[in-house]
Amino acid sequence: MGTYTEYRPRLSIEITEKSKNKLAKLIPHGMQKIVFQLIVDDLIELMEKHGSGKVLGTFINRDITLRDITKLGV
Repeated sequence: MGTYTEYRPRLSIEITEKSKNKLAKLIPHGMQKIVFQLIVDDLIELMEKHGSGKVLGTFINRDITLRDITKLGV
């Protein structure tokens, strides 16, 4: 029987090959985890502060961008 491994939640999404290649050039592989964890944490905090419906709705409709979201202040 194998040894117990601590459960680690993961977020997995599909992206285009073009996006993957651009990310690889712009964010070193070892830094990607850190950068995306910070984005997720900040997004959660914004949704808790301003409401998930408001933040997600306006973001998905592209009424605001990530650049705009950062101006909301966490």
